[in-house]
Amino acid sequence: MQTYITREQDYALRITSALAALKPNEQLSVNELSKRLFISKSFAARIVHKLTKNGILSTTQGKLGGVSLNKNPKKLSLFQVLDTIGFKTKFNQCLDDRFHCVFSNKCLFHSFFDEEEKKLHAKLKEKMISEFVVE
Repeated sequence: MQTYITREQDYALRITSALAALKPNEQLSVNELSKRLFISKSFAARIVHKLTKNGILSTTQGKLGGVSLNKNPKKLSLFQVLDTIGFKTKFNQCLDDRFHCVFSNKCLFHSFFDEEEKKLHAKLKEKMISEFVVE
């Protein structure tokens, strides 16, 4: 089954949401994140690395180190997190710029799928991580 959001992207949202729930200057280790979110430690570490590389998270090394959110959760959209982890969903292959469709000039499906994809992206850009924090 094809899905719009991969398991990795889903976990990235969950990790950022969990970190958004922390108090200022509080951190969680990758080990603690993986336990809380039921993610393997290696998979959590890979996601944390990608999110850190793109400035969404920050990490501190050492015994008292850990992971924290590097962005204001009220200004961090779901789309930003998903995009960092490779969100490239297309409703239909014909929406990909590299795809040449012989029906493009007369196709009613293309404009429908294009409009729905734009709505989804707009909604993901509108929703902030802070709205998904479990206290």
